[in-house]
Formats: sequence, C-alpha cells, structure tokens
Amino acid sequence: MELEKVTAEIRPRTQWEAIDLGLRLTGEHSIALLKGWMTSVFPLGLLILGICHQSVGWGIFLIWWLKPIWECVALHPLSRSLFGEHSTWRGSMKVLPAEVSKNKGLVLIGVILTALGWFLHSDSGDEENSKAGFVFLFWCVVFGLLFYRSSLSRSLVLPIRYLEGLAGARYKARCKTLSYRSASSAIGLTCICLLMELLLCGSQIYFAFLMLPEGVEISEFLSWDAFLEGEFKFLPNWIWVILGVCYLNAVSVVAWFYTGAGFGLYVNTRTWAEGWDIELKFKGLGQRLGLILLGLVMFGSSARVEANQDAQRVLNQEEFKVNTRAVYEDNEREESSDSNSKAGDGVFAGIGQFIFWIIVIAAIAGLIWVVIHNLHVFRGRPQDSKGEVKKVTTVAGLNVEPENLPSDLLMKARKMWESGKYQEALGLLYRGAISSLVTRQLVEIEESDTEMDCLRRVVSRGEIASASYFSLLTNAWISQAYARRSPNEKIINQLWKEWPFQEGGQK
Repeated sequence: MELEKVTAEIRPRTQWEAIDLGLRLTGEHSIALLKGWMTSVFPLGLLILGICHQSVGWGIFLIWWLKPIWECVALHPLSRSLFGEHSTWRGSMKVLPAEVSKNKGLVLIGVILTALGWFLHSDSGDEENSKAGFVFLFWCVVFGLLFYRSSLSRSLVLPIRYLEGLAGARYKARCKTLSYRSASSAIGLTCICLLMELLLCGSQIYFAFLMLPEGVEISEFLSWDAFLEGEFKFLPNWIWVILGVCYLNAVSVVAWFYTGAGFGLYVNTRTWAEGWDIELKFKGLGQRLGLILLGLVMFGSSARVEANQDAQRVLNQEEFKVNTRAVYEDNEREESSDSNSKAGDGVFAGIGQFIFWIIVIAAIAGLIWVVIHNLHVFRGRPQDSKGEVKKVTTVAGLNVEPENLPSDLLMKARKMWESGKYQEALGLLYRGAISSLVTRQLVEIEESDTEMDCLRRVVSRGEIASASYFSLLTNAWISQAYARRSPNEKIINQLWKEWPFQEGGQK
C-alpha cells in the first residue's frame, strides 16, 4: 500500500467526517461505479427476477441475501481511486465472479433457501396441511441463518475481507480492533441506509401506482384472506415484478453510498490506529531533504562547469589578444610571483567549496537529528538510548512493578471478586496487564499516562498486545473505579477465561 499516492487528505477525522469523506469519494467516482454495477450486478439481478418470474418474491429474497457480494463490486473502484489508480468497467466485471467463487457457502445457502421457500409456499392443494410443519421449520432456519449472513457493521468490516484478504481467526481479531472505535457509527450508517432503501423503493412503487389506468385500484388485488392462504397470491404477478425491479433499483443506489461511507470509516479508523498521517509526513520530509541535498550537489557542479565555459568563451573571442614582453628578473622573483598568482586564484574557489560542504554537512546533520528524535516511528519496541527496558513503576496511580504483583495474580483477583472486593480485583487485573505489556516491551507506556492514554497505545499495537481484551478490561476498571458500577456476570466471566497476559514477575 503506497500511501504517498493517496488522492484524499489523510488526517484523523471524526466518525461523521469520515462518512462524509466516503460519500464525496462515491460522488466523484459515480461514473466508474455506474459502469461496473450496470455491467455485472444489475444484469444478474434482472436474471434472478426472470428465473423467479412465477414467484418474484423469492427472487427479491435472493437479491437481498447476496447484497454482501454486490457491495464488493462497488468497493472495487472506490478503493482503487483512493490510491490514484483508474478502475475500468472490465476490472469491475471481474470482481463479481471472483467474489461468488470466494463466497460459495453464502451463495449456496441463499439458492437453497430460495428453492425451498418457493417449493414450500407453492400451490399445494391437499398437501397444504402436510407442509405446514415444514414451513414453520423453514422459517426458523431462515431466521437462524440471518446471524450468519447479516452484520450491522458490514460497511466497516467489508474492506477487511475484500482488501486485506483476511479470514478465520485473523479476520475476527482484525474486526475487533477496528470495530472498537467505529462500530457504533457503522451501525448507525446501516440503519440510515436501510431507511433510505425502503424510502426509495416505496417512492418508486407509489409512482408506478400513479401510472395505473383510470378505474383500476390496487385495493382490488389486496385480500387478507388471500394473504393467509400462503405464497404471494394476495398480489398479482405483474405487481410483484414491479416490486422486484423497484427493489433492485433501490439496492443499486443505496449500496454505492453505503459502501463508500463504510470505506471512509475504514480509512479513518486505520489512520487513527496506524498513524497513516504521521507516516505520510515523515515520507514527505525525507523527500524534501533528499531534493535539497540533490539540488546542492547539482548546483555546485553546474556552477563550476558554467564558470569554465564562460572563461573559455572569452579566450576564444577575436578581440582577446595576449601581449607578451620579456622581463629580466631573477629566478627567485619569478617563482614567488607565480606562486602568489596561483594562491590568489585558488582562494575564492576554496571559499566556495568550504561553504558548499558546510551546507551539505548541516543538511545531513539535520536529517540525522530528525531520525534520532523520532526513532519510535521506526522501531516497534520501546527502549531507551542504552538499549535497556524503560523502568515504569506506577501508571495512573497504580503500582505495576512485577515484583509487587503476586505470582498467582488471576486466582487471587478471582478470590477478591468472590469476596465482594470488586474494585481491588479489577485493579489487580489492570496492574497485571500493564506490567506484562511493559515488561515484555509490547507497548511503550509512560508513568504520566492515564487509562485512556494506555488504551490508545495498546489499540495502536493491535492484537499483538491483546487490544480487544485490554479494551474490555479498561472499560470495566474505569466503570468500577470512577462510577462504582460493576461489570455484569458475562463480562467478568470473559475477563477470567480470556486472560492473555503473564502473571506476576514472570517473563
């Protein structure tokens, strides 16, 4: 990932500023989005509705089920354009087959559920009563699988799967790290876009009904008794076709902005966690210093070449003639005169070279000074100038020295909790976590840091420092220590079971 090619301003933003960045990115590249979508997703959606023309409602269900795959098509041109690449509609067309192949499980489940639903809700005649139990079981399975398919923060975690290519435990850990800061905004974005989707779909349907011939009322087709009979017989098939096309249009429009806003949240979260803005500033500083050094070298060499050329041009002119005459002096005087003349000619050249090298040395010394005073950017583990581990004794008023912690820290904290000493138990867990992070040099923590400062440092290191667990522990400790609110049983059990840090003075 080449951050210097980013076309947007990379800086830490608030969550809604990040969403606005994603929406503006979508607007600027709407033509590329439109081409890619209309040549891949939209035709496939129409094909699904055509296959399910006898029961269009199940075609709508399948389109909704496959929305996580559709959104990858919208994410492709946005992610490329942010880093200065031009995405073509042919490239966007290749995304859909690749994502279908990569998500075979999701596609297969959606097709099976659609086929079963179509079969179970079809006209059954005498078999209607015998299918009732299977219909109930079918819908129980559908609602159960919603947890597999749906995620309220999908706009935020979609780039993790598509752009970073993570899966399994690494994908879950990455989602926890990025969701810590932006999950609530992503959920709010999902709710807003869902309402927009319903509004767009409803407005199209209302417009279609306004176009009905005079004397035809939609109420003629609606019947509560027909609705209770099953299938979708309470509406004629041509109305279901209109509903399907309207829903596909609404999905097409909202998915672009939903994916773009989520991508803006993703970029902003990584900027906060990984310091993208700091990295870009250092790269720019390095480039500027390199250009200064190169300019100084080129200036020095070019000035000398130009001086020699000017002198030769003067000597070659016809007006320039050398008159000589014999002077009879002793050899000593001639040698002295020649040496003085050469010395005089070399004085100015020597001064110029001296000034040039002073500038070069000063620029190199300045670059070394910048690197030395920002070594924390280039190294992962905090060490002092002597290469020794920095000694931290207290953090936020708590003693975190390993020798002052019990060897069976987790067991002792649990006994404190069971005896009603809630604050002492959580305080001991928090001290043990900080002590382990500092002792193993996973996080650079200062004695002046507050709990929130420590949390930001740990989150920036990611799961290598058990960021998700430390976040849960920090919130529990702050609520207990400052608000006197004890965590619920589920949280405290999670703290006991998932303790990832070493205990006491162990290393």
